[in-house]
Amino acid sequence: MPYVEGESLRDRLERDASVSLPDALRIACEVADALAYAHGQHIVHRDIRPENILLSGGHAVVADFGIARALEVSAGEAISTTGLVLGHPSYMSPEQARGTMDLDGRSDIYSLGCVLYEMLAGLPPFTGPTRAAVLARAIAEGIPPLRTVCPSVSPAVEQAVVKALAKRPEDRFAGAADFARALGCDLGAPTGRG
Repeated sequence: MPYVEGESLRDRLERDASVSLPDALRIACEVADALAYAHGQHIVHRDIRPENILLSGGHAVVADFGIARALEVSAGEAISTTGLVLGHPSYMSPEQARGTMDLDGRSDIYSLGCVLYEMLAGLPPFTGPTRAAVLARAIAEGIPPLRTVCPSVSPAVEQAVVKALAKRPEDRFAGAADFARALGCDLGAPTGRG
C-alpha cells in the first residue's frame, strides 16, 4: 500500500469526539464508493472501522485489506477454527460475529453503518466491557435511536443507518452504492478510489 499522508478517522474522532453531519456523510459516501468498487471485484473488507479509514487531502481512503486477503487465501483452513472471529467487535456484523465465513458486501455495509453512527453520536452503537458483551449486544439488541443523541440528523439519514444496521443481511442495502444514495450521495459509477 502506498504511503497516505494525513490521519485516520480514529485520530480525528479522538481529537473531536464526533464529526459534523456534512463531513460524516461525505466520509461515509467516500467509503461506500471504495466498498462498491471492492465488492465489484468480489472482495469483502471484513474490518471497516475508523482505524482503517484514512483521511488524506480532503478524501477518505479505505486501508488494510489484510483480513479480506487472509480469509481469501486460507479458503476455510485453520483461520476458520471454531471460536476464531476476526475483526473489531464494535463494527462487526452479526453474521461475522457468529463466525460465518461466507460473508458478502452487506457485512461491510453494516460496519460502515456503525462507523457513521459513531461519527455522529460519538460512540459506536454497541459498546460493552468485553468483546463478548459487545458482540452479544450487536446480535441481540436494537440500535439506540441516533436522533436522540444527534438531533440534526434527518429522519431519512437515521432510517438509512437503521437499515444498514439491520440484524439480517437481507434486510440491509443490497450494495454500498445503495447505502450512499440513501444518505443523499450521488456516486454514479464507482471511481475505484480507496
